Amino acid sequence: MEERDPPPPSEMDSREQTAPLRAAPPSEAADPTDPGVRRPDPSDPNEATEAIEATEVTEQDYIRSTTREYQGLAAAAAREAGEDSEPTAVVAHVPGLDTGVIGYGDLTGQEDEDPEQIQQLDRDRRSELALRIGTGSAAVLVFFGALYAGPVWITLLLAAAALAAAAELYQAFRKAGFAPVSLIGLLGAAGMLYAAWSSGPFGGAAVLAGVVLASGLWFAMGSRNYPLANISVTVLGAAWAVLPVSFAVPMFRSPDSLPLVTAAVGLTALNDIAAFSYGRAFGSRPFAPLLSPNKTLEGLLGATVITLLAGLIAGRFGLLEPLTAVSGLVLAAVISAFGPIGDLAESAVKRSLGVKDMGSSLPGHGGLLDRLDAYLFTIPAAYLVYLLFGYL
Repeated sequence: MEERDPPPPSEMDSREQTAPLRAAPPSEAADPTDPGVRRPDPSDPNEATEAIEATEVTEQDYIRSTTREYQGLAAAAAREAGEDSEPTAVVAHVPGLDTGVIGYGDLTGQEDEDPEQIQQLDRDRRSELALRIGTGSAAVLVFFGALYAGPVWITLLLAAAALAAAAELYQAFRKAGFAPVSLIGLLGAAGMLYAAWSSGPFGGAAVLAGVVLASGLWFAMGSRNYPLANISVTVLGAAWAVLPVSFAVPMFRSPDSLPLVTAAVGLTALNDIAAFSYGRAFGSRPFAPLLSPNKTLEGLLGATVITLLAGLIAGRFGLLEPLTAVSGLVLAAVISAFGPIGDLAESAVKRSLGVKDMGSSLPGHGGLLDRLDAYLFTIPAAYLVYLLFGYL
């Protein structure tokens, strides 16, 4: 039998510590089919234990049976864990994308901030805010200047703004694939404003019926595509953008036009600004996530409280006579309810059309309809409140 050299001391120590039990070589193992060999009884615990121990292998046997590439892996990992290493970029392949370099920031989710880029974004935000403030201030000055000049001037200004808003709406419809008859809609819008001046805002209903009739005849006289949809958007352009604001004409012609118009317009603007401010500061729960995810319940409640307080103060201290504490509260409550509805209604239309703004006529604000959306609902509501208290 071939003699073997004695193992090195380290190997001997290891064997002494692990109490090795080597299995017999295959050549020396008993043949289990030999009837002369006694096999262990599995039901006997002692014999079962001896059988298990007889099949155990030593540490060296295990190392020889493993793949060479795994030998020393644990030791290498331990050495790497104890050493300082600099983060480096790696090349990775993402299915569907070209191979590129991934840096440390990509792996951690943290990106290095470029100071120049941050400063540029900050300058852009300030410039946009300044543009919005400048445009809004100019619009307020023009509006109240025309209101102070007299009912004719403010009505003409309102008519120009309403017709421009209707034209922007028709243009948005065309971009979305509709084919409204803009001429019929704009002529009907001008007729509604004239009817509101001559016989009151409810006179515009008869003009609107004429818009429906004319649009139907236009599509019935020729083989035009999608008559139902195109008649609908033609009527909507006049009815939505013009008919509601015609309820402001009786306010313009009232002896108390300045306080009444200021109350309706001012409380609507205050409600919108307060909702935006409270929503940015405290908002966390959207109340219309499908239409406008940025509008929050906290913003709505905060704006309602601020608007109610403003209406109460204006009426209680006679700041906008003939408003009283009661009528001021009622007006503020109505505006707080209908202003957000008007805003959401326009959001629903813009979402269905796939546009962010209805137009670009007001720098920093979008289109005219984007600024009139809440007023389209609060002005008719304020008109009814003024009728209820006998101011008109």
